[in-house]
Amino acid sequence: MPDAVALLWYGAAAAGVTESARKALVNRGFGYTLSRHFLTAGIACMALSLAAGDPMTLDWADQLTGLHNVAIVVHNALAMLAMVFTAGFLHTLGQLRLPMPAVTAIFLTCAAAMVTLYVLAGAHTSFFGAPQNPTWPSQLYSTIYLTYMVGWLAALLLGLTVVAVGEVAGVNGGVTLAQLGVAVSLVGLSWRLGVVLRLLFDPHHPPRGTHFAVFTDGVGLVLFIAGSVFAAATRRMFDRRDQRRTQRQEAAIEQLWRRVRILLVQRRRPPLTSIQQMVEIEDALLIVDQLIDSSTRSAIRNGLWDLVLLYEMDIEPIATAVEIEIAIAVIVARLSQPTAVPAEGNTDDADDTEAWWPETERLPVDDDKRARWLAATGAALSDRRVRRLAKKLGPKPPRR
Repeated sequence: MPDAVALLWYGAAAAGVTESARKALVNRGFGYTLSRHFLTAGIACMALSLAAGDPMTLDWADQLTGLHNVAIVVHNALAMLAMVFTAGFLHTLGQLRLPMPAVTAIFLTCAAAMVTLYVLAGAHTSFFGAPQNPTWPSQLYSTIYLTYMVGWLAALLLGLTVVAVGEVAGVNGGVTLAQLGVAVSLVGLSWRLGVVLRLLFDPHHPPRGTHFAVFTDGVGLVLFIAGSVFAAATRRMFDRRDQRRTQRQEAAIEQLWRRVRILLVQRRRPPLTSIQQMVEIEDALLIVDQLIDSSTRSAIRNGLWDLVLLYEMDIEPIATAVEIEIAIAVIVARLSQPTAVPAEGNTDDADDTEAWWPETERLPVDDDKRARWLAATGAALSDRRVRRLAKKLGPKPPRR
């Protein structure tokens, strides 16, 4: 009958494999950064490490191979490999100055030393690498492993602290939960390291708290996975919210672009990219600036002043929308004047007639803040207040 530790370790291993598989699918589908690939591989290795180190797996491996504690070596090697991927995760985030070749060299050196100790003294002795085996090869083996793990977990905990500072509130909560999982594992491994060091100098000292220390490995991984899932779900929710916001912004900019195209003589044939649309809008706004005089501009803002007093709104996008409507009305009024169009069949005076149109120039538009402002202006075009002010302050139709 499996005990609580066996059930916890298998459960944590299953959760880790599931989470790493989910991350692998998400990473492939959305092209996520290298840091997330490292994190995915680290979680997978740690989950497989717990599965290999479970007491039931240890008994099964001993019976299958005829060697003692072979699964312990696999368990420790996979956990150390997980720390290599953890180091890669920290390195891609700029939180680790040690180059990856040095990280790999440290791992291979420690792993080779541990395998050598196991081959020399552990393949045919019981409880190798555990406090129950007080021999110095066993305790030295445990010291190398635990020192390696404690050092890298401390670096991961520190790195996550820096990462959490730059995250938004929801994602920050998931990172904090992952930090708690790392801290729990770090406490358990540090306790075991203290026990091993005590036994190394005093082999007859009875070990205490080792069951608690082993229990924390599973709890720590479960908490880390929970934090990873929470952070991923929150980030996905924020990404969808930003995507919807971007779609609304692009729709508003396109609405504004379609409205101001009447102000432009030389037009590109659609379809246009969003940047090209914003460039044409900026060109049209240059025309608007030339068509709207200062008195009209002041009258527009005076007519919208109640929005500032009552709601503390930014009236500039609304005021610009009014100016656009007035400018369009001015253009339409001037183009509809008979003198602006040569008489049919009379082409002699057509070359002598100076075409009236304000000058424009191409402006680059790549500022997100400016794009949001243009989107607000486009959304304001459908406001009844805009149409009412534009009709009130715009050119009057000629009397017949």
